[in-house]
This record gives sequence, C-alpha cells and structure tokens, in this order.
Amino acid sequence: MSANQLRSYRFFSRAQWDACLRAQVVTDRSGSHERLHPFFPLARAATLYPSPGAHTPVVTAAGETFWCDDEPRLHWLTAADAQEETFLAPLAIGCAARVVHTLSGLWVMGRPVESLQKYDTHSFTRLLTVVLPDTRLIDIANGGHDSIFALVEREGRVLSIRVNRTGHEMESVEFTGLSQVKAFTFLRHAKRFVLLTAEPHSRLYWFSSQGGKALFSLAVSATHPCFTPIEILESVPRQVFGSDARERVFLAGRDGDKSGRNGDKFAGGTFILIFDADGGLLGDVPIDLLDTPVTGLVATRESLYVTSRRGLLRFDPAAVVPEGVGSVHCTLITPMLLSPDREDQRRWLRAEATSRLPEGSTIEISYAATHDTATRDRLKAIAANDSISAGQRISMLLNEPDLWRGRTVFHGTATDGAPTNTTVSAKLFDIKEPYLWVCITLTAAAGARLPELSELAVLYPGRTLMEHLPAIYQREEANSDNFFRGVVGVLEATTQGLDAKIGSMGQQIHPSTAPEPWLDFIARWLGVPWDDGLRLEQKRAIVMRAAELMKWRGTRRGLELLLECLMPYMPRRFRVTDATADFGFAVVGGGVCAGTTLPAMLGGRTGWSAELGSQSVLGTMRLPCSGQREDGIWNLAGLVRVEIAAIGSERNTWESWLPTLIGAMIPITARVEIRWVSTQALLSQRLDGTMVLASAPVAQLDTDAITGLAHLPETGIRLSAAGPRISRSLQ
Repeated sequence: MSANQLRSYRFFSRAQWDACLRAQVVTDRSGSHERLHPFFPLARAATLYPSPGAHTPVVTAAGETFWCDDEPRLHWLTAADAQEETFLAPLAIGCAARVVHTLSGLWVMGRPVESLQKYDTHSFTRLLTVVLPDTRLIDIANGGHDSIFALVEREGRVLSIRVNRTGHEMESVEFTGLSQVKAFTFLRHAKRFVLLTAEPHSRLYWFSSQGGKALFSLAVSATHPCFTPIEILESVPRQVFGSDARERVFLAGRDGDKSGRNGDKFAGGTFILIFDADGGLLGDVPIDLLDTPVTGLVATRESLYVTSRRGLLRFDPAAVVPEGVGSVHCTLITPMLLSPDREDQRRWLRAEATSRLPEGSTIEISYAATHDTATRDRLKAIAANDSISAGQRISMLLNEPDLWRGRTVFHGTATDGAPTNTTVSAKLFDIKEPYLWVCITLTAAAGARLPELSELAVLYPGRTLMEHLPAIYQREEANSDNFFRGVVGVLEATTQGLDAKIGSMGQQIHPSTAPEPWLDFIARWLGVPWDDGLRLEQKRAIVMRAAELMKWRGTRRGLELLLECLMPYMPRRFRVTDATADFGFAVVGGGVCAGTTLPAMLGGRTGWSAELGSQSVLGTMRLPCSGQREDGIWNLAGLVRVEIAAIGSERNTWESWLPTLIGAMIPITARVEIRWVSTQALLSQRLDGTMVLASAPVAQLDTDAITGLAHLPETGIRLSAAGPRISRSLQ
C-alpha cells in the first residue's frame, strides 16, 4: 500500500475478533463476516410439558428430548412435533443422578453414585458398564469426540478422566486447591473446566483443559443475594449444573437457605443463574413457585430445559429483551494499535463501526491513548493476564484514571422493516499519541432487539482532505477541538464511503462476486446463452466460462461446455449424440471396398415419397416442395440428440429455458432433439466414469419412480444386526 493511501486496522473475521478482549459477546457467522452481539436473553415464560414429577433431562444432537418422571417412566419428545411417547424407563436411567448424551449413546451416572453405564439412545439397551477402580465418582460431562469426562476423587486427589466410547480410561488431569467438589462441566470451544464447590461457601472455579491451578474463581453468593446452589442444599446429587454450545454456564439454586436468616424461617425465590465462559453474570431465569424444587437442567444452543415437580419446562430465546431483565450489553476492547510517525504529526483519523442498531439499542465508541511506554506496558499486562476473567480485565482497563475519553454514543432508530447495516464514525484526529485502544459497547434496553457489530475499522491517515487546503487551514489542525477540522472530518467520512464504493465496483462485474442482477447484465453484454430463470450458481458458471463458450459456439465442445455449466455433476448427467458425425451412413461394400462397420445409420426414402405405381399408398404420398432434395437421408442429417437425466422437479423447471439455451449453441442448419431420461439410461458397462455402485432406489409413487428397479418392502418386521428399531412403546 502506498504511503499516501488511507490505512486502517480492520476487524471482521473470527481470528481478528479473537485478538480483541471481549466480555459477554456472542460471535455468529453471517456471510463472509463474523457478527458480534450480546447474548440472547431467555423468555421469562416457559413452555410446560406436564408429567408426574420430572428429573434428568437429556437433549440429543437430533433435537430429541428425554426426561424421567417419578413413576418412573421415560418421556420422549421428538424434535419434529410436540407429541410425547412414554414407556417404562430402565432402572438405572429412572434413578440416575446425571445422564449425558454422546453420539454413540447415553452415559448414566447412578444414584447413589456407584456406577457409570452406557445405554443405546433409541432402544435404551445397556451397552456397557464402566468400573473406575479406587475412585469416588462425583460427576460426568460431555467431553466431545464421542467421549465423556468423569470427575472423580482418587487417593485424595480431584481428577477428570476422559472415558472413550468403548469405556476405556484415557488421559486424566488433576485439579489442585479444591475441597468438597460437587459438580463440574466442560466448555468445549473455550477448552475450560468449570467446577462447583462448597467450601464452606459455594464457589465456581475455572480451570484450563490441562488442569492444575485454577485460572480464576467466583463466589456464587456474591452474584445473587444469599444464593445457594441446589447441589449444596440437597444431599442427593441432582443434575442442576451444566453448560451449552454457546459456552454459557447454568446453575440452579435458591436465594436464602433452609435455616433462614437469624434463625427465622425464610425461603427466597428459585433462580437459574447464567454465566459466560469468563465468569461474567449474564442474568438469571426465575422459576415459578409451582415448579419448585428444580430437579435438573440441560441447555442447547438456543433453549434451556428445566425439570420440576410439574414436568419439563422449556425456556426459549426472547425476540426482544424482556421487561424486568434490565438492559443487555456486551463490551469489546481492541488490542493495542500503533500509528507510525509522520512528518506532519498526524496520528489517527477516525473509528468506523458497521452495525445494525434496532430502535432501543445503542453503540458506544470510546478510546484510550498514550505515548508513555510504562502506561502502555501496564495496559498490555492487564489485557494479557489470564489469571482473571476477561470481564475483570476489561473492568480494570476501563477504570484506568484519566485515560479513556472521546465517548460517542449512537442510538438505533425505528425502521419499517428489519434494520440494515449502517456505518457510524467517531473522530480520532485530535489524538497525538501513538498507542491507541478502542472500546465498543453494544446495549439493548428492555423491549428492544439486540444490536449487532459486523466490522470495525480504525483509520490512521495517509492522504487526507486537509492536505488540499491552504496552509493557514492546515496549521489550524494542530489546535485541539478545531471546528474546521471537524467539518473536514465529516466530509472525509462521507467521501470515504464513496471511495469504498468506487473501489468495490470491480466486484460488481467479476463473476465470482457479482450480485445476481449484475450477472444478468454482464451475460447479455457478452452475448452468452442466458435465461433469468437459471439458478445463481448456474449463472456464475456460465459467465466464468464465457470466453470458452463463445470460442466453441456451434461445436459439440461448446454444447457440452454449456451443459457442464448447467449440470456440474460427476458422473455426467447428459449425453450428446450427433449420429451423422458419430456413426455416419452405411455404405455397402463390394470388390475392393470393405463397406461400413456397425453401428451406422441406414438412409432411405420416407413412406410419403413413393412414386405412382402399384406400391403407392393413398393418403400417404405427397408431392415434394419446391427446392426440396429427395436423397433419402436429408431427414437424418444434422440431427443432434441431447439426453438429460433429471428428476421430475428439475424437468418441470428446466423445460421452460433449456431448449432455448441449447439451440443457441448449435449451428443454424442443425436440429436438436432433447430427451429426458433416468440416470440408469446413461450408465454403460465400460470404465468411462459412468459405472457406480449404488443400492436400489427407494420405491415411490411419483414421476421419478423407476420401473423394474424400485421394489416395495417385504411384509413383516425383520430385526437388523443392531437390534430392533422400535419408535413406539410396547403396551
């Protein structure tokens, strides 16, 4: 990049966002960018699936939900509908302290804690029993890679042992400095263990995946008034501590305790506290008195499932921030940014944030700058201190005295439809220090949708508009809070958008990046075969190979190239046959002439070209048109047959435009015949790429059914090698 061009630090990919310090931030993929937003709050009202008591809920990877009642019976709720099935639960599952789902089955920790067993997810048949010698089993958690972690106490040490799908012990890690450990969970993406203890007041400890000494800890009672986890209140182990795919940690408990304050009878409400991967409190979910006591919980990426005496409760994400929750926010601080020295002493220009701001939400941009190396090193040390959570590090950085300034707040506005991306700018041209940190805070008030941040750019100047002004105005730039410099800054923010638009015009015409309307324009400009009804990937393929298509237009190669763009599948789903070129007409041999090898075409007069005589057929023969050649082969020459293997839905869609596109690629003197065939019709017995090993197609009454190949299943029920696949209970 030239020294006179504008330069910037950009943050929009996952790796770039990961370089920032974040608190209570969720990262989701959106096109080529990663968008950041606060955690979605859960709705205060839950959906109830009633049952006579409930405990040990489980959600499988397929979205199926299981839980046990007090009878004990197992309730099975499929993901596709709200129909429940109930059947007698296996004794170990009905009395389990915790059940964990993996790809190969359900891992069950019994109550009292004596055994670790694995059951099949569908038949609930016991697959294996794991014996951990000389250990006290405390808890289990999903370890990923179709394995689990078992939290145990062995010879006075607290260990996490990975158990693989076959029940064998693998590696183990030790947690030091703990006592009275009650439960744990594992955060797969953050690669951290979170342990719950009662020593004498309940605490949460965060450990790395290598164990050892805790990274940091948190007193649970300090996050909520007089809060005590149910694991501590109840003597029987319960499944009331866990995590989800978004790295949130869930803990159920009550405000107050059984003995109450000052010996008086006191019972506070029941809540489920939610923490992020760094120990920041995201909020709580109150549980109705009718649904207490809480006996279990499990969370997915979207929802929270809680079992109680009335049945299973499902808490879904709220579309807007619920009333009574308060504002929802998240904070991001960039790593230290450096602007190089310049002769004109210009350092920074502005910070631009591309975001979606619904009504009721805000984005705040502030910055810290310094030229002191000691201050720089202190701030870098705070940001890199892994012994405290990210939220604590951000709080320490923001509390640095007389360092943060330039607080700029932008408010979301009401729109008729969904909010769109807007770019907001905060001025930085008054900063003369070389070291810079930028802080972004997204906030949503009660009743508002969540804001999103998709890109952040911190610009430092190369060429600016100030350089094109008279020297007297350029000297005014050195004065802080100069009004004229602020006006120029507004113009620069506007022209920067225009420059970016002009610079991206090349993307509008490149086939790999052009939007669909531009592809339609480019294709008609180039003159390639085209129809607006083509799919987007078909349009891109045609425009990408426009040069080859135009070069080989009117040839077999050009026609096959077009069909490859429309059907880029292997093996090919089309076959082009030009009988005149592929076979030719049969020639009778004799003498020194060897004649024609088969296959070949046989030409001859048609039935309606008979001469007057005894062989004439009334109503069939006719006189030839003027100039018509009657050589016996004219009706066969120049005929191109295109066979296409397509399902019924594809044929219905393609029939409207495919003949026109094929007709544009053949010579004007040729004729084309399109035949719709099945995939089987294109297979050959040669090693030419069309031979495939495939099972018989599924029988169906449809336009795609293949006669002679699709068979209806035999009557009766057969057991597979893996056992019966029964979807309903045996009453």
